[in-house]
Amino acid sequence: MFGLASRCVNVSNSGMSHEQRRHARIAMNVTVHARDLHGQGQLVFASADISLGGAFLTSDLLLEDGETLDIELRMPRSGSLLQAEARVVWVRRFPEPPEQPGMGIEFFALSDGDRERLNAELRETVP
Repeated sequence: MFGLASRCVNVSNSGMSHEQRRHARIAMNVTVHARDLHGQGQLVFASADISLGGAFLTSDLLLEDGETLDIELRMPRSGSLLQAEARVVWVRRFPEPPEQPGMGIEFFALSDGDRERLNAELRETVP
């Protein structure tokens, strides 16, 4: 369903904990539509924050570390529709208030154009 453009950028940060992010995360509420890499299922999440390398998705439905997804999200300011392949890299199952349950995902495939659009959206969002 969410076929990526033929030219993709590898944006993997494998082995990196959420404490060691390469890119700063920006608070941004975006609806994220997801399917597994075989196009099966349909899940909808909300992002709490996002960066060039990934996002934190708030949800009571939690996937397992390492699960991969095709995701599609529409940027709130520009309306740009972005597509990526992402991997769950950490899960917050039992949060302490005021934290929310959810998952950290890492974008491991993002087209050059979508990466540029995401970067522009993040730059416009920072006060």
